[in-house]
Amino acid sequence: ILGLGTSAIGQAGENEIEATALLALEHGVNYFDMASADAAPFPAFGRAVAGDRKNVYFQIHFGADYHTGTYGWTLTTEAVKRSVDWQLNMLKTDYIDFGFIHCIDEEADLQKVISGGTLEYIRQLKKEGVVRHIGLSSHTPAVVNQVLDRRLIDMLMFSINPVYDNGGEGEYAIGGIAERRELYQHCEAEGVAISVMKAFSGGQL
Repeated sequence: ILGLGTSAIGQAGENEIEATALLALEHGVNYFDMASADAAPFPAFGRAVAGDRKNVYFQIHFGADYHTGTYGWTLTTEAVKRSVDWQLNMLKTDYIDFGFIHCIDEEADLQKVISGGTLEYIRQLKKEGVVRHIGLSSHTPAVVNQVLDRRLIDMLMFSINPVYDNGGEGEYAIGGIAERRELYQHCEAEGVAISVMKAFSGGQL
């Protein structure tokens, strides 16, 4: 229920990242999203959850790439595989609670994920028990609705906050009020849970 994002935490350095993760666990925060701005959080979180993995949920993004040390985005299946292997190694785990198709905001990118092999790769990992649930992160209601109609996912990561949902302001406030509310109702009807991103409107709130 309670989660912690990692997007900018790398700036604090590994010792403070690890201390933050431990403090979160101590106070009942056990759902960690690993779409980070850089590679620093991965080994720190790996150390923090050592011995407590069964009580932690990791959200790992298939398409976020850290081979340079900083965040990159890729739709190339081989690059996705290398990045996921690296993330698992750094986190000291052999399974992923939520394997997310990462940041698909355009229909063309969705088609590349489907036709290029990334979706099939995630499905295969789910068959093997490496991925427990399949998810999608997106900012675009129209793209998400297509994915929901195809019944591809168990979980959606979406930007939700009062500014985006009521004011329609901000870079990621894609879709009007009615369209966004209909999306949440669509998720509920399909039994797809929502992991909230940009809860503070990317710093605007």
